[in-house]
Amino acid sequence: MSKTLVILNEQHTLLPEQQKILDHEYGQDGWELFNVPAEGWTLKEMGDLAIMMSTRNVVFVSPIPALMKLIADRDVCKWDGHQASFRVFHNDRREKKELPNGKVIMTVAKEGWELV
Repeated sequence: MSKTLVILNEQHTLLPEQQKILDHEYGQDGWELFNVPAEGWTLKEMGDLAIMMSTRNVVFVSPIPALMKLIADRDVCKWDGHQASFRVFHNDRREKKELPNGKVIMTVAKEGWELV
């Protein structure tokens, strides 16, 4: 079977904990990054990508809502008796950060990630 595609915006970074989870779930050589260009894709390009990805396991690190919907909607996520999986990284943990102006914001923690 083909390697799992890990969708990551080229401006984002795969965190060490996320890489460990991917290695554990798919093996060190069982997944590959699929970089999203900073300028994104057109809806037509995403439609073409969804067709290509419909026979691959896909993990979204960077959310691409339209592409996620196109993949999820495809009934072609089955081939030769196999089921392609569509998963995302999720993190419930938040960290407080104080900005220089004194404003406090919440950001997603670097640890606490899971595949769902």
